Amino acid sequence: MLWVHESERVYGDRLVKVEHLDKFKNALSDIAKKDFPKVPLNKHLGSANAESLIFCNFPLGITNDRYLDKIELKTLEDRVNEALKDYNDNYAVMDLVLFEDSMRHVTKITRIISQPSGHALLIGVGGSGKQSLTRLASHIFNIPNYHLANLRYE
Repeated sequence: MLWVHESERVYGDRLVKVEHLDKFKNALSDIAKKDFPKVPLNKHLGSANAESLIFCNFPLGITNDRYLDKIELKTLEDRVNEALKDYNDNYAVMDLVLFEDSMRHVTKITRIISQPSGHALLIGVGGSGKQSLTRLASHIFNIPNYHLANLRYE
């Protein structure tokens, strides 16, 4: 499951067209079934309502450094809200509504910035939350906000 998750992060997150993402997921499913026949991946791959595979390193607390197995969405929501509350207590208040996609983006950003020389180009329309989610993710790792000047937003 971690291999599928990492493949989605390394390759799938770079795809922008739905048709390309569908091709990727089909190929990923075929490879996973062939190479990992004993692992039950059907509920995570292939269908339109597939469960998300979310691995992250902060579900036991915002300063935990252990990369854990699949995390439940409710636990992730609790941890991200805990980090948001802590951020709001220490910095200018960010009034964020954290839905599933935004929490998944936070896990992706935390994964990227936790890697040595990790970097990302965040692309989206203005007001979509790129800066806010990056500030929250950086707070999870206690990275001072002045480091955010090195990130590029489009």
